Amino acid sequence: MLDMSRKCVPYTPVTAPLKDMRIALVSATGVYHADQPPFADHNDATYRVLPADVDSSQLRIRHGHYDSSEAERDINCVFPIDRLRELAAEGLIRGVSNKHIGFKGASTDLKRQYEELAPAIATEIERSQADAAVLTGGCPLCHRVVAVVQREIEAKGIPTVLITVQPNESKSMRPPRALHPVTNTMGRVLGCAGQVEKQRRVLAAALSQLEVLVMPGTIVDWETQE
Repeated sequence: MLDMSRKCVPYTPVTAPLKDMRIALVSATGVYHADQPPFADHNDATYRVLPADVDSSQLRIRHGHYDSSEAERDINCVFPIDRLRELAAEGLIRGVSNKHIGFKGASTDLKRQYEELAPAIATEIERSQADAAVLTGGCPLCHRVVAVVQREIEAKGIPTVLITVQPNESKSMRPPRALHPVTNTMGRVLGCAGQVEKQRRVLAAALSQLEVLVMPGTIVDWETQE
């Protein structure tokens, strides 16, 4: 496993207000479109590109290493595409990026995840319209791998924020910025199915971290105000 404790944290300062930024979603939860092939059960180092106008009702989960039952009812529990669009309509952000990424972070072939998958995803985001990215994970291992992906994106000069519900796992990879909604759990990263307002609060709180200058590698605990 890579020893992140000896590596500096890539950190891109935010130079524009949120209202001028287009946001991409990058998720290690196994999210894909119904027309795309699902992820393999073991050691899948592929990813799926999801367009800006993707219909959230057509998104699916294939993972197997966390309880995805809530996300299968409401994809916004782990991949808040509808909440992101609502925040764009309200003017909190400029808009939604033209592409988003879904992948499966659970794998025993971590070398391939770190050395091949993470840089490939970062290149996709670099070539998108995204001014920043929000990341989410599924299982404990996903919360490590997604932080490595986050670091690669940040190294491309694109600011990022991770929403983690496994802060100790994420911390081991030293994510550039991260928010920990303290009462949320795996498969319910932004809240349970149908908890629209809670999902919006969590996403808005995560986005707000982009405008806060913190020490690189900081994970901020945040009360979700049930």
